[in-house]
Amino acid sequence: MSRNIFKTFIAAGFAFCILFCCAFKWGNIGEKGALLYFSSQPIYKENVKNVGRAFLSGEKVYYFLYNPKGFKDDYIRVQIVKKSDKTRHWGYNIYWSKDFHIDSSKNDFSSYFVINEPGYYFMQIFSFDDFDRVVARNDFWIR
Repeated sequence: MSRNIFKTFIAAGFAFCILFCCAFKWGNIGEKGALLYFSSQPIYKENVKNVGRAFLSGEKVYYFLYNPKGFKDDYIRVQIVKKSDKTRHWGYNIYWSKDFHIDSSKNDFSSYFVINEPGYYFMQIFSFDDFDRVVARNDFWIR
C-alpha cells in the first residue's frame, strides 16, 4: 500500500512540474527580448530594415536599441568587445565602454560610435540594475 502512495506522490510531482513549466512558457508568449541594430546611416523605428553588420574602418556606425519591455533604470551601459587572438581572456578584450543617461519612458535608444581598428566585435548593453544580465547583444565587423 505504501508503495502505491509513493508512486502516486511521484506522479503528482511530475504533473505539477509539467504544469508549472507550461504555465511559465504560456505566460511569456508575446514577450520579445531587446533588439540591437547597426547601420551606416542614423536608425529610427521607421527605417530599421536598412541595417547591416559590416562597416569600414573610421566610418560612423549607428546603433539602435529597441526594448519592448522598456527600461527599469535611467542609465544603460554600452560595451564593445573585440575578438582577438592576442589576449588572455579567451580571445576577448573590452574595446570601449560608456554609460548613457536614457529616457526610461521610451522603449528605444540610439547613438553611434567610430572604430578605426579592423576586426570582429560585438556590442552588449546592460541595465544599471543588473550588470550580470545582458539586455541586448549583437556582433559586427570592421574592415
